[in-house]
Amino acid sequence: MTVPIEAMYSRSRFPSGPMLFFLLLYTPLGIVIFMLRLFISLQLFLAASVLPYDTFVRRIVLRVLYSVLGLVVREECLENRDSSCRIITTNHITPFDHLAVSIVLPCVTPSVYDLPSALSTLLCYHDLGVTQGREVLRANARAFLSDANSPPLLLHPEGATTSGNLALMKYGTWAFELNGSVLAVGIRVWRLPLLPLAPSVLGASWAADLCFMLFSPVTIFTIRYIGKMKRGESETAEDFGARVQEATAADLCVQTSNHTVADKVEYMKRLAREAAAAANPMLNPEMHRMAQQVQEVLPHISLEQIKRDLVHTQNVDLTITNFLEGNVPEPVPEPQSITPSQTPSQSAQSVSAGSSTPTTLHSHSPTPTSDASKEAIERDSPFGGTSKTTAALSTAAKTFGKSATERMTSFHTRKAQLIENARRRYIEKHGLQVPGYNC
Repeated sequence: MTVPIEAMYSRSRFPSGPMLFFLLLYTPLGIVIFMLRLFISLQLFLAASVLPYDTFVRRIVLRVLYSVLGLVVREECLENRDSSCRIITTNHITPFDHLAVSIVLPCVTPSVYDLPSALSTLLCYHDLGVTQGREVLRANARAFLSDANSPPLLLHPEGATTSGNLALMKYGTWAFELNGSVLAVGIRVWRLPLLPLAPSVLGASWAADLCFMLFSPVTIFTIRYIGKMKRGESETAEDFGARVQEATAADLCVQTSNHTVADKVEYMKRLAREAAAAANPMLNPEMHRMAQQVQEVLPHISLEQIKRDLVHTQNVDLTITNFLEGNVPEPVPEPQSITPSQTPSQSAQSVSAGSSTPTTLHSHSPTPTSDASKEAIERDSPFGGTSKTTAALSTAAKTFGKSATERMTSFHTRKAQLIENARRRYIEKHGLQVPGYNC
């Protein structure tokens, strides 16, 4: 069964229904707890910087201080724990998974932030050149693991966070190319059912996740040891990663999926485009498609004008009717009449030549035309011998229907005429020979 990618992430941090009422009641107390924990976190950093690294006393002090901050860590299946493994792999739920693991199992994780070395040490980060490319990261990781005095390396093969409730993303291969064995670990995150704030949501920053963790009464991280897993002699890194992923998913009672971190990025981009389209309906692809349908019938009207009317009508036929009857807030340009014997370039030249003459013609005064030119237009016109193309293309109803049936019949008749006129313009523009029409 394929897991849809949208089901793997939490998009809303807040609960709905009756749970939202309990959250509103807790908010004043939560703000007070948040302020107290923010002050206590300063003492946490001082204790972590003073106490020696990887000592029993430091782990106890940090565990107590983390508990005061609301971060409680539990361990399960301790018999599967193997401290000799140099690489630890876990699923990824929050930006603080590595802190929870480091409390019970000293380790560091590659840093993706540009932090000072002292602060990176306090937060259990280690700079391995993540921003410099995959090859540099592999080389630095191998050099780090070759040092026997260095702590184990904690990696998240998923590459990005998920809700942790339904499925795991496909594990990347680079984490399984560094060493022949890994310690597979599963992580669960639990909060009070009365205040089920999501530990992390799609697109949230680590600062937002930290604030809500300090705001929540308690956040319990359950570290479940799956055991040491070795890579087979003829087993590829991809197959080894898939085997570790299946073992982790089975132990956490979730599914596996083939979605990767790249799929998550594309999904977030799609959500951003949909949000932009919702904020500005004129950017909606469906709106653009409908506007093109209208422009096929009314080619002399711009797409911007059509979209403005479609935002209100949401109907192609109704927008066409509005433009034909003049029920639009902006003036609509009339289709320019060009005789079939006159090319567009000749028309443009005649307009530019006319604009260079010193004589100024008012918009209400008729343009002088000789009798010979009138006769030529009537002779060359393909629409019933009229003197103007616009007159032949007119689809205005002679009378206004008294009943709804008559008006609807008139509308469909005018719509059919518009389509036929557009067909005629297309045939003559491209010089097509259509049986039954001009041949």
